[in-house]
Amino acid sequence: MPTSATPRGKTANLLFGDQADFSTPAPVDYISTPFYSENLGENEPLESDPLLGTARTNNRDQTAPAPGLITMGGDIVVPMCTNHLYYWLTALFGAGVTSGAGPYDHVFTSGGEVLPYRTIEIEKRAGASFFQNIGLLASGFSFDSARAGGFRQATINLVGRSQTKLGASAGGNPAAQLALSQIPASKGLMRIDSVDAAHFLGGSFSYQNNPTPDEALNSTEYLSGYQLDDDATCSGANRVRYVNDSYYDIMDAGDPVALELEFAISANAKILFAMPAVTFERTPFAPISGPGGLEAEFNWQAHQTAAAAMLTVTLTNQIAAY
Repeated sequence: MPTSATPRGKTANLLFGDQADFSTPAPVDYISTPFYSENLGENEPLESDPLLGTARTNNRDQTAPAPGLITMGGDIVVPMCTNHLYYWLTALFGAGVTSGAGPYDHVFTSGGEVLPYRTIEIEKRAGASFFQNIGLLASGFSFDSARAGGFRQATINLVGRSQTKLGASAGGNPAAQLALSQIPASKGLMRIDSVDAAHFLGGSFSYQNNPTPDEALNSTEYLSGYQLDDDATCSGANRVRYVNDSYYDIMDAGDPVALELEFAISANAKILFAMPAVTFERTPFAPISGPGGLEAEFNWQAHQTAAAAMLTVTLTNQIAAY
């Protein structure tokens, strides 16, 4: 007999739309965007329920458990694409501000009080199983900036309300997916106080919205939403080749510097992460572990100033409006 088709990641598709409220799926039509991997879903642990006086076979085995509290969320790994990253930046920061006449700059700023709840639908079994995740809030964004082969990727961390398996897509008729404009992982640049940083070997970057669950009762087993009561944070670690003491001097002084990370295909297709005030943590600098060359790694934290937000992300492309 012939082989039969089985579900594979290659046949998966992702659609999304923004919701009007936390518990109602987004209205059609959804938007299609590519991704590398995802692990969205509900978690419901079991709680011990040692109820006494019930029917039993013996006096040693545990009795049936009780349901625990449901949590929902997960990560989606997406391409650092100058066309598609816009969708995830709006989830992280809210609506951006667009300017220009081609190319266009789409500017997103941290510190927003209002972020969208989103529906994300994952087609896992072609034409048969569609997992609808609702009430999703973008809680974090991270990437590695080291030089590598392939294309750059970013991880979006999401928290949400619930997941439902559907037999047919609820996404309506999505428009054709935007063209890909992926940034090679071999490209990247760091600037300190507007000067290109020498000997930069890469590092990590993390932005966190730090939402907290709203545990108010609502007649369902699910959360009532999320609150943005805690501060958003932005931090990372950079690795450099030790050639002189310039990086040590910055760390030793303890004064904030402006830090930029830029990933560009061209002047018309790039992503810029700008932090006006970054402080390096004091750590052992350029440890010696053998006869070879020395490297230094420093952790940093960004913060707002009286004049600027903690983080501004500028996405440059040829798309006038989304």
